[in-house]
Amino acid sequence: MGKIINSLLTKLIASFILLIVVIAGGTFFYTFGQTKKSLLEITREDLQQMVGIVSSQLTADEVQAISQLQPGQDETPGYLALREKFQNLRSLSPNIVNFYVMRTEGDQIVFLLDDLDPVDEPALIGQGYEEPEAKLFTMGDEIQISDDVYTDEWGTFLSGYAPVKGADGKTAFILGADMLATTIVERQNFIGNTIYLIMGAGILIAALIIGWFSATIIRDINKLNRAAQKISTGETDVVIDVRRKDEIGELADSFSRMVASLKIMMDIHEPQ
Repeated sequence: MGKIINSLLTKLIASFILLIVVIAGGTFFYTFGQTKKSLLEITREDLQQMVGIVSSQLTADEVQAISQLQPGQDETPGYLALREKFQNLRSLSPNIVNFYVMRTEGDQIVFLLDDLDPVDEPALIGQGYEEPEAKLFTMGDEIQISDDVYTDEWGTFLSGYAPVKGADGKTAFILGADMLATTIVERQNFIGNTIYLIMGAGILIAALIIGWFSATIIRDINKLNRAAQKISTGETDVVIDVRRKDEIGELADSFSRMVASLKIMMDIHEPQ
């Protein structure tokens, strides 16, 4: 075992593989980090597009009806019709899990409509949002998307918010849309696993090539070593069977010349 551990072949292969692993590891973490950022940005853009499209699907009458909703009207035909419309719009995007409508009342965000079914415990009309994102209080005329996933009383999401204007040109309410964080995590895991697979295959192929290359070097070094042992015992009929065009090949040629010189010298000094 000690001989194997201390052999040049083992050291060469271990050194090259360690080098490859270090380089591949650094490359993986950098690539994965950049990919996660790009993926999050792409997801934010998709969410921005979706919430923008949905906000544009509301008619003036629907905007007015939502604005006039009062606590206790969660089961009225008008509310149920609006909820059904949002549910139908949500079905167009499998990544969106919830549409809802909010507005600012002083220092509080309250809900006007939530498209979740009653069994999923939707927010009620007038219910306060306990942990709203700070950007909801500074909404301008532009669609806003969460900088990253966040957690509130309903779960962990990436959210988008679109201001919806009323007939007076002012923001009547804010349309919100949630995308589950698991959707983003699944995408990131897929990218990470793909990179793992590619790098793993690359390391395996590199290890095989390095192993083969190292084995040929050690094989020829062993040939030279055996030849040297024979020469040391006085055997001069030694054939150096090494054919290479590198430094080991040059060493083999030197051995061959040395053997030839020894034979000549032994012939000269051999008693007649």
